[in-house]
Order: sequence, then C-alpha cells, then structure tokens
Amino acid sequence: MSTLPGIPRIALTWLLVAQVLVILPHLVHLPLWMIALWLGAAAWRVQIFRMRAGYPNGWAKGGLMLLVLAGILLSRGTLVGLDAAVVLLIATFVLKLVEMRSRRDALVLIFLGFFCVVTAYLFDDGILAALYSLLPVTALLAALVGLQHSGFAERPWPTLRLAGGLLLQALPLMVLLFLFFPRMGPLWSLPMPSDKGVTGLSDSMEPGEIAELSRSSALAFRASFDGPIPERHALYWRALTLERFDGRRWSQSSYAELPATPQWRQAGEPLDYSIVMQPSGKPWLFALDVGELAQGDSRMMSDFRWQRRRPVDRPLLYQVRSWPQALREADAEPPA
Repeated sequence: MSTLPGIPRIALTWLLVAQVLVILPHLVHLPLWMIALWLGAAAWRVQIFRMRAGYPNGWAKGGLMLLVLAGILLSRGTLVGLDAAVVLLIATFVLKLVEMRSRRDALVLIFLGFFCVVTAYLFDDGILAALYSLLPVTALLAALVGLQHSGFAERPWPTLRLAGGLLLQALPLMVLLFLFFPRMGPLWSLPMPSDKGVTGLSDSMEPGEIAELSRSSALAFRASFDGPIPERHALYWRALTLERFDGRRWSQSSYAELPATPQWRQAGEPLDYSIVMQPSGKPWLFALDVGELAQGDSRMMSDFRWQRRRPVDRPLLYQVRSWPQALREADAEPPA
C-alpha cells in the first residue's frame, strides 16, 4: 500500500528515518520550535498515509511558511545570513514531507535531504561528523531505492542492504577524488603568513603593531544577536590574551595554553548570538565574556577564551551564549 500510487510505504518510512538522522546533528543550533515543527509534520504525514487527513491546500502551505519565517526572524533576528538560511533549508526539508504527493515530489525531498546533510559541515567538519553523515546518506539512498524498486515495498532490510552496497561501491571513487582531484587554492584554501591571521592577530605583538589592526578592511567575523544588540562598550570580543611583557613585546604565557576551565558562575541575562568567522589560519574563536560555545571541537582555556583544536581555515559558523555579568575569578596570573 502507498500514500498515493507511486510512493511505496517503505520509501516513506526511510524518508522519515532520514529526516531524523539529518536533523539530529543540527539540534545544538536549531531553534526549539524546529523540533515541534518536525513532530507535527511527521504526525500529519502518518495521518495522510492512514487516510485520516488531507494534504495542505495553498492557504495552509502559505501560512506554514509565514510561521516559519516569523520563527526564524524571532530566533535569529534576521532572515539574511548563513545561519538563517540553514534554518530555512531544514524547515523546507521538513514541510516538503507533508505536501509530497508523487514520486517526483519524493525525489525532490530526497535530493533536498542531501543538501541538508552537507550543511552540517558548516558547524562541525571533523572526522566524527563525516562518519556520522554516512548514516543519513544511507537512509536517503534507502528511500531512493524503495521509491524506484516496487519489489522492496514491504521489505525494509533488503532496501537498506542495497543502499549500503551502493554507498560502498561509491567509496573508492570518493577516495580517488579526494586524493587526485586538483586543489583550487582561491576556493578551498587561504594563503597567509605563518605567524599572522587575516584578522591581524598573532601570538605576540609590539605596541606599534596594534595600529596596523585598524588599517585593514578585511572582515574578521560577523555576529548576529537573537535579541537587541548590546551597547558598544559591552562588545568586548575576547579572542587572544597577551599577558606577558618582556619590555618590548606582549606575548602569551604558557599558562594561558592550559585547557583547564576557570571557575565562574552565571549571573544576569544571557546573550544568544551566532558568529560567522572568516578563515584566520589560527585556532582562536571570538566570543563575548563569559561565553559557552556550541562547537564540538572547541574548549575554554584558563584565561576564559575559546580555542579550537585545529586552525580556522574556512568560514566557520558557531553559536554562543554569553553572560556579560557572570561572576568569575580574576584572570589567573601566570605562575612565577
């Protein structure tokens, strides 16, 4: 049995599984209403399958899109930007499930799912994230197999085995492309001096070099606040702490490199915002004091700044919640 002639039940089942797997890595940065949106869309789709509900008409679809746009505007403060675009793409991926009527609609939903899988790399491009992405890709391929082969309409596991086999056959080609596809420098890498990032910050600095920071018009990062923008005097972005002075140059102490989390306590109203950081070639991350980052490979250092395990070599989007009035111990002095 199918929801309509042409959409097998097994394809719908794997599409639901794929949506869960696609959305899961985005939960740390998606607004909470997105979970309710998916639950409502999935329940509606099941009721359509059971012939207890109808497809949304034009007014209903328009109303849902207006609600999604309002939710993005309220949670992100803007409809423009990478973060808002990701939320809109995921929401479209969810709502498309409800209006899907034909095989063509199912194919559009599957291909949209592949795009949504790729957006997860905007937030985490580590090896674990890459391995996890194989799960939603396999589920989407299983949905595609179930859509094209009616013989699998009542059997989920043969569908999954065939999808896994197709993915395994593609792995050698993927490895060959990774190893031998030419690297295009202007698109995929950013040449820069080894001791200085695009932002002008370096591990050490002389007083005269500070003036050079104001001469560059290069973008360091963009910040989008979920609520009102704080006063200008409150926008102190901590990225690097240079507390050792030898009479000529400021530099970091070895103590500042310790990953030990300093003691602090939340106080006052938090600030929620997202940052799109441009490639800098350095592991430092920008955040207001005292912040918590939704970035898997980052950690707070002993001087309250945040640092990745790897340099930022491509545009990086991450979420931050900061408490400007946090009660904290004084920045620890380096040991004598």
